Amino acid sequence: MATLARWHLQPPTARPLAHRRRIPRRAATVVSPRAFSRADFDGFVRRAWQGANAGAERFAFEARQAAQRLDSRFSISRRLADASRAARARAVEIDAEFGIGRRWRSFSVDFSRNWPRYRRDINDFMGTPIGRALATIFFLWLALSGWLFRIFIFGTFVLPFAAPLLLGTFANRVAIEVRVHLS
Repeated sequence: MATLARWHLQPPTARPLAHRRRIPRRAATVVSPRAFSRADFDGFVRRAWQGANAGAERFAFEARQAAQRLDSRFSISRRLADASRAARARAVEIDAEFGIGRRWRSFSVDFSRNWPRYRRDINDFMGTPIGRALATIFFLWLALSGWLFRIFIFGTFVLPFAAPLLLGTFANRVAIEVRVHLS
């Protein structure tokens, strides 16, 4: 981008010799070809990794020490245990009063038994123009609100750990047991 304004450098002001500092000239720095060799890079990476590990260990140690100091001063662990106990007792009371656990179990059993019918009904609904419009609106909301990208980012970190567990569970569920009788 060009501008019409000109750049005018101000001439240096003349100072008396007493105020000028003499800056010593250094010899040109020579970079040896070994500076970029693989061994030096490996050493750099190793030192960076060790420094990062040391910093993480120091941070974890200081966080643990701070948590212990706060716990001894304010008895946080005892208060959390009391709050957890009270919340569990209240949850048991609410479950007994409204029967939420029983209803959830019957719903999950019904859902697992009737899943093929529910899936067929959902697929039939998605084939209609209203279903396609709702699916499009839902996808646009998911993409424009940022949740789609959050799911992708979260999945990027979780999937490598969850995939073997899910595959093992799936394999155990669909595997046919073969028993070999040795006589």
